[in-house]
Amino acid sequence: MAKINSINNKSQELTIDPGNSGDSFVQFDINTTGEFRIGVDDDDGDAFKISQGSALGSNDTFVVTSAGEITQPLTPAFLAVLNSDISNVTGDGTAYTVVWDTEVFDQNSDFDGTSTFTAPVTGRYLFSWGLTMDALTAGMTVMYGNLVTSNRSYTVFQCDPGSFRSTNDEVGLCFELLCDMDASDTASVQFNVQNGTKVVDLITNGSADTYNFWSGYLVC
Repeated sequence: MAKINSINNKSQELTIDPGNSGDSFVQFDINTTGEFRIGVDDDDGDAFKISQGSALGSNDTFVVTSAGEITQPLTPAFLAVLNSDISNVTGDGTAYTVVWDTEVFDQNSDFDGTSTFTAPVTGRYLFSWGLTMDALTAGMTVMYGNLVTSNRSYTVFQCDPGSFRSTNDEVGLCFELLCDMDASDTASVQFNVQNGTKVVDLITNGSADTYNFWSGYLVC
């Protein structure tokens, strides 16, 4: 591959121009092995990219389109939902770890597809979840929702959920938090309802609407 550099000594500028076609890029190697390439991808609408390896368009880590939109294709991000009811998981104080049956997306493959997200790097992660339960009874006095991480657990609770249930004995709970996580730390969602029997269900509505969801992504 020919390496062509054009240096304008007067303006102290470096111009990299492949001519009518081809990528315009700078390659960074370590011991002759391509580690990163920065440049303009001619095959992708002249998007500016930082890519791992020795080719633009493969293992892109940072992309700016010609219209200015910015994406980070390898940044950890996931969304899991529940499309089937789960019956009799709590009500008697049992702490139930939610098992999600559908993975909508898992950018960077850090969610295990069932219940656990594992942080690939140390950073700040934003998590959001929402749960819908039914079969609550009037005697059920406390409901806890927990985001359980390796560093600590975060709890949101509702007092006397049995009194706030709908006519269908349903109650919802939601949560959002920015968390500190170290590399290889894990996170999962739990909830429990107390002072009753084990009759509380996680419910769906049998349509495309999502009653139960969990998402997260690396912020910084």
